[in-house]
Amino acid sequence: MANILKVVKYFAIGVLLGSFSFLLIILLGGEMMVSPKGVLSLFFFSGLIGIVSMIFEAEWFNFPIRLLIHLLITIVIVGMMMYFAGWWHQVVAGHVVSFLTSVGITYVGVWVMLYLADVINTKKMNAVLRKRKSK
Repeated sequence: MANILKVVKYFAIGVLLGSFSFLLIILLGGEMMVSPKGVLSLFFFSGLIGIVSMIFEAEWFNFPIRLLIHLLITIVIVGMMMYFAGWWHQVVAGHVVSFLTSVGITYVGVWVMLYLADVINTKKMNAVLRKRKSK
């Protein structure tokens, strides 16, 4: 049961980050027609990316290799999402370099957000621990 909850948690975080990233891309890049099919595709494939993120809990490769594997799988999943949402021909076809650049920038942006959230959480936990020790 704990493993199922962990997968659901990673899926939900993936949907959250994927939705935020998508909205940010639309905000910065201009208008885009979004259909219910596109939204479902975004939710499903973003959730898959979240599940793939479980690779960072594994110890069988060092971090840079896990990061590279995650990036490559993410690019494939984003491409599948674009295809199933019907955005492939509008966004990707003929613009592969632009597509890969956008995915790369978004990927780095998400990592920066996650890193900053980790730093903030770590500082909060350390402050609580220091406070407990001083009592």
